[in-house]
Amino acid sequence: MENFASGAWQAFGSALKGGTTLVHKLEHSAANLAESIQQGGPVAPTILETGKAFTSKGIQVLELVGKETMDLLISETGIEVEKNSKGAEQKADENQLLEEVTFDRCFYIYGGPEQLEELGALSSHYALLFNRRKGKLSIEQKSVYDAKLKEVQQIFNLSTEIDGGFVESDKGKKKETGVDGSSDEIKDLHDSSVSKAADMAAGFTSALSGQAVTDIIQRTTGRLESLHSEGVHRLSEMCCSAVSQLLMLGKSIISGANKVQEGADADDDDLLNIDWPEDSVEKAKIIRSKAQSMTVYLEAVSNSFITGISDVAEAYVAAMKGASAECHEALPHTSIQEKANAFTEHLRLDQTTSVGKLQDGLQYLSYVVASMPVA
Repeated sequence: MENFASGAWQAFGSALKGGTTLVHKLEHSAANLAESIQQGGPVAPTILETGKAFTSKGIQVLELVGKETMDLLISETGIEVEKNSKGAEQKADENQLLEEVTFDRCFYIYGGPEQLEELGALSSHYALLFNRRKGKLSIEQKSVYDAKLKEVQQIFNLSTEIDGGFVESDKGKKKETGVDGSSDEIKDLHDSSVSKAADMAAGFTSALSGQAVTDIIQRTTGRLESLHSEGVHRLSEMCCSAVSQLLMLGKSIISGANKVQEGADADDDDLLNIDWPEDSVEKAKIIRSKAQSMTVYLEAVSNSFITGISDVAEAYVAAMKGASAECHEALPHTSIQEKANAFTEHLRLDQTTSVGKLQDGLQYLSYVVASMPVA
C-alpha cells in the first residue's frame, strides 16, 4: 500500500497539470469509491485539494484510490509511474557530480549576482534621468538623443562588429595615481588559470603507467572531475571580476561627470581614475574594447581546461591499451570518454554563460554612458 501511495503521489504531480476535465473525472471516481467504503468514517469526495497540502483525510482517500482511478491517471497524463520513478533515480545518480559544481552556484559564491544587481540599479536610475532630460528637448533634439543611445547600445552588443575597430589613444587610460588597484586582475586570473589547467594535466600519462585497470579508471575519473570543477570555479571567478570591473568603469564615468559639474577635485580611491573622452560614443568604444579583451581571456581559460580534459582522456586510452584485460567489468556505466565529453560541453556552455553575464553588464551601462552631459 505504501508503494502504491507513493506512486499515486507522483501521478498526482503530473495530473495537476491536466486541467479541470481530469480533475472532475478524478473527483467523480473518488466519490464513487468513497460511497462504497463502509468503514473509516466519511471521506471527502474531492481528492485534488487546491491548497498547499493534503489533509489526513485526503491522504486516506489517496491510499484507497483503486485501479480504476490509477488507470484514469495514466491514460489521461500518459505517465508510467514506476518507470518514471526508476528513470529519474538513475538519472539523478549519473548527474549528481555535475549538480554539485555549477557555474551559477560558483558565480553566486563570488558575488556576481550582487554586482549585476548594482549595475541594474544604476541602469534604472540613469534611464530615468535620460528620459527626463529628453522630455525637455525639442523634437529634433529628441531624435539626436535617441540616436546617441541606440549607437551606444549597438557598440555594447558584443555580437556586433564595429566599423574601423577601436583606435588606441591616451583617452580611456588610467591616470597615474600611484595606486594601480585591480586593473590587471582579469589578466592575472587568466594567467594563473591557464597555468593551473596545464599543471593538472601535465605528467598524467606517466602517473597511469603500470597501474591496474581499476586504479587507472579511478585516477582518470578523479582527475577529470578535478579539471571540470576547477575550470568552473575559475570561469565564474573571472566572470565575476569582469562584471565588477564594468561596474567600476560605470562609477568612474559618473564620478568624472560629477566632478566636472560640481567642481569637485577630491579623488575616490575606490574608483578607477580614468581620463574619459567627452563624447558618449567614444566612452562606449573604450568600455567595449575592455569588455572584448575580457571575453578573450574567458575563452582562453575555458579552452585551457578543455585541453587538459582532452589530454587526460588520451592518457587514459593509452594506459588502458597497455594494461591487462582483467577487471573490465569494473568499467563505469558512463565511460571515461563520455564523461570527458560531458565535462567539455559543460565548460563550453559555462563560457557562453559567462560572456552572457558580461553582455548583460554592458547593456546596463548604456543609459549611464548615454545620459552623461558633455563637459
